[in-house]
Amino acid sequence: MKELLPKISFYTLLLLVASIPTFRSFSPILIVLFAVTSIAHGIINKSFQITNKKVFIAGIAFFLIHLISVIYSEHKDVAWFDIEVKLSLLVFPLLFSIKNKYITKNSKYIFITFSTLTIIANIYLLSTSIYNTEIIDIWNMTRDETWNFSSSNLSQYIHPSYLSMYNLFVVAYLIIQIINGKEIKRFLLIIPSSFLLIEIFLLQSKAGFIALAAVLVYITFLLYLRIKNKLLKIALPIIILAISGYTISQNYRMQMMFKSLVEIVKTGDSKSSSTGARFEIWKATLNVVGRNPLLGVGAGDIKPKMYEEYDKIKTNSEEVEENHYNVHNQFLETMLGQGLIGFGLLIFLLFAGLQQAYKNKDNLLAMFIFIIILNFFPESMLNQQAGVVFFTFFFYLFTLIK
Repeated sequence: MKELLPKISFYTLLLLVASIPTFRSFSPILIVLFAVTSIAHGIINKSFQITNKKVFIAGIAFFLIHLISVIYSEHKDVAWFDIEVKLSLLVFPLLFSIKNKYITKNSKYIFITFSTLTIIANIYLLSTSIYNTEIIDIWNMTRDETWNFSSSNLSQYIHPSYLSMYNLFVVAYLIIQIINGKEIKRFLLIIPSSFLLIEIFLLQSKAGFIALAAVLVYITFLLYLRIKNKLLKIALPIIILAISGYTISQNYRMQMMFKSLVEIVKTGDSKSSSTGARFEIWKATLNVVGRNPLLGVGAGDIKPKMYEEYDKIKTNSEEVEENHYNVHNQFLETMLGQGLIGFGLLIFLLFAGLQQAYKNKDNLLAMFIFIIILNFFPESMLNQQAGVVFFTFFFYLFTLIK
């Protein structure tokens, strides 16, 4: 039993990883199974061991400040639902503080499993969306025809921003393997990497494109350090950045976002664009934060207080409420709900992750943190289990185990 429990725990963990990009409805069940087997292993084998006390304490405190915020929330039912969604903030730091030699020795299979299932999910989604789209001439497709198998039409069971985030993390992992691998391995991994880059382009998530740009810059820097040929050392990074920049700039949604930003800077009028609406929402959020700086308004009152303030400064508040807009910025959302204390803990966790990446020269962890940060700016990623489970699982896997 002593040897069997850590094995069962590890294979349960692999099933959990496989469910994140595919059958997410099974994730809560698999988290419970992983918790039961891990705790049993920890008790029987006396394997409780905290490897990174700063991250562990900050992580637990980050969850507790959310839990405390229920007390001063007016909408208790909404607050408790938010706690239910964010339970992973508590679960994974606790469970990854149970030493399991199978997880430590075989952590690469966790990344391989997630990468493989993410690629399979993308193949399924793309083939299904193309099958459902009537394309008359594949070489002369209209924008409307392309839209039928892109964005939310492509990402049918998960928000495009979340799937784009998953894809980019897998691309980062594959490129690290390409840089460090043998010639045959490099060639084989170029194919799935290219496919996922195309998928990111089709998903048309603005957050995804911004994070992709940062990852491409980071990868270009890594290649610059490794290349010995002086001509190639200069030419290759320029070519990569030029092609990447041009490709991203040609995306319709990125063009619209750029036009909206120019319009806002010139006129100061956000009008009705989604980018402009975000700016107005952020203004309203900061106004509320200014009145509740330390502890925030509570987990259950984030949207009501934001809508109330938005109604004071804009005339189209009905549109914002009808579309169930959230703060669209995880940093501001945390500051609004849990105040400067919650915001400070979140910043500390991300900074600790970057510090560990620098100390251990862990390029994958560094890119993961950059992907998370840049997705946190335009989206409230911790509002759904698709974001919370992904962030907490890999963050604490990196910082407490790997």
